[in-house]
Parts: sequence; C-alpha cells; structure tokens
Amino acid sequence: MNTGHETIGPPAVARARSALRQIKAFVKGPDFDCACSSVVGEVLLNLAAKERAAVVGELFVSAVRQRTKLITLMELLMELDELGPATDRGEIEEAAMIFDDLAEQARLGSQLLRAYSFYRSNLRQAAQGAELPATGASA
Repeated sequence: MNTGHETIGPPAVARARSALRQIKAFVKGPDFDCACSSVVGEVLLNLAAKERAAVVGELFVSAVRQRTKLITLMELLMELDELGPATDRGEIEEAAMIFDDLAEQARLGSQLLRAYSFYRSNLRQAAQGAELPATGASA
C-alpha cells in the first residue's frame, strides 16, 4: 500500500487494508461524527505507526475519490432543466435518486475528511519515525 508517503510490506498491507475497510464501514454509518472517533482510534491503535500513516493517508485519497463521484453525479443532473410537465414520472424519480446519491456521497466524503483531519498527526509521527498512540488530537 502506497499512499504517496511510504510503502509498507505485504503483511502490513493486509492489516492496513483491513483497518481501512473497518473505518470506511464505520464512517458510512448515519451516527458517525468526530465525537465517535474513538472507534476509529481503536482500529488504528492495532497498527504500527507506518501502517496507521498509510491508512490515514488513504482516508484522504478516498475523500478525493468521493469528489470524482460527485462530479459524475452532477454531470448526470445537467439535463435537469430540460425536464418539464410532460416528463415521464420515471425520469423525475431517477433525477430525485441522483440527488439522494449525491447527498450520500457528499456526506461520506465529509466524514472521510473529518477522520483524516483528526488522525493526520499520525502521518507526521510516521514521517518522524515516532511510535506514538493513534488517538492523538488533530494537528
């Protein structure tokens, strides 16, 4: 796994990917907010500093991917102004579902960035070679 910082070895990659999957599943939940960051901290706590840094870096990369999804959804809505009274109900419902998906993807991007922001100190710690706890405050 290489997030633009430092590459980690195969066993560490598996642990880091597992942690990232757990974090993404958690942040997708409707009750996620920074007050619940202790769950993310517990996941990161089981990783070495370089592994934590890789996972935290990937949170940012995932947020950037969300932006790409949002752009695609916005492009799908570009023809919305062409809908009118004669428009098929299915087309209007499809546009409404695109708005729903847009809101969901934006919320996920926001939550990924909040998790990244809270734990980005792990990136600095790994760069300095420090083995500090994963639950540090945001920097």
